[in-house]
Amino acid sequence: MKVSKGQILNNAFVIDAPLSSRGGTATIYTASPINQPNLTAAVKFANSDSSAVVDEDVLLRHEANILSRSEWRHPGILRLYPIWHYNKAQYVLRATGIDSEPSFFVMEYIGGGALGERMSQIVKFPFEWKVELLYQIAIIVEFIHRKGYAHRDLKPDNILFRQPPAADKIPQPVLIDFALASNGSDTLELIESSYTLEYAGPERVMQAANLIPREFHLKPEPQDLWSFGIMTYELFTGGLPFRGTAKDIRTTLIGQSFDDKFLRNNPKLPNDIAELIRGILQPDPDRRPRIGRVIDLLEQKYRPPRL
Repeated sequence: MKVSKGQILNNAFVIDAPLSSRGGTATIYTASPINQPNLTAAVKFANSDSSAVVDEDVLLRHEANILSRSEWRHPGILRLYPIWHYNKAQYVLRATGIDSEPSFFVMEYIGGGALGERMSQIVKFPFEWKVELLYQIAIIVEFIHRKGYAHRDLKPDNILFRQPPAADKIPQPVLIDFALASNGSDTLELIESSYTLEYAGPERVMQAANLIPREFHLKPEPQDLWSFGIMTYELFTGGLPFRGTAKDIRTTLIGQSFDDKFLRNNPKLPNDIAELIRGILQPDPDRRPRIGRVIDLLEQKYRPPRL
């Protein structure tokens, strides 16, 4: 897919610069509406340079279908902009004037960077700041769970900041990339079977390896809790608890052979946070706490204002 600076997209947006290529399934550019040149938006294209164009198109349309719903408006969830086409507001269109005419949607531009790319900086932030960040992320996740859905791809790369994070300012996280969001019952096999290995719970890895029958629908909410626990560990230590090659990680998760040695005597991990992580990273998804319980624990142990 070739997109050039200054290119006009569907007679509505002027392309500016590439922003990212996320995991090979989508490419994002900054752009401005022709009638609002001072507004910066972001355009997400389904990648058209692979043999899986149909799958990528499905993921993009699935994400747009969720994020365009009015009842999903939340300051911590990415918002889409309606595209007026033949006097009708739409959220996904084919990109005219671009090779293969990939599907795209337009979303708010969030310029503070991703947690993933700023992790080495944020690990050094004060304890209270990191607790506040966890609390805000948990509030966003609870909002999603109350809708009957789970994000199912929680990871630092999918958490952006409205403003560049600073140790003396309250974080403003925004959750993005809802391509794998699911309510556990009415989504496609492509969505149910996709995951990011480093943040995926054992049950998802086991089902992908056909160790859990495909017809058994995994509960989506506990999957978010596992990812939240992994991110909590990473936020305080700067690394992941399960290391090695992808094969090594799969073997560890499938065999449930991990213990809490990665939590014990870790000088970077406060005891209270280690206990929180230990309670979340339960191999049995039914034993993981609900996100509301995590919020309660954070509120009880670290009462606001934390900053």
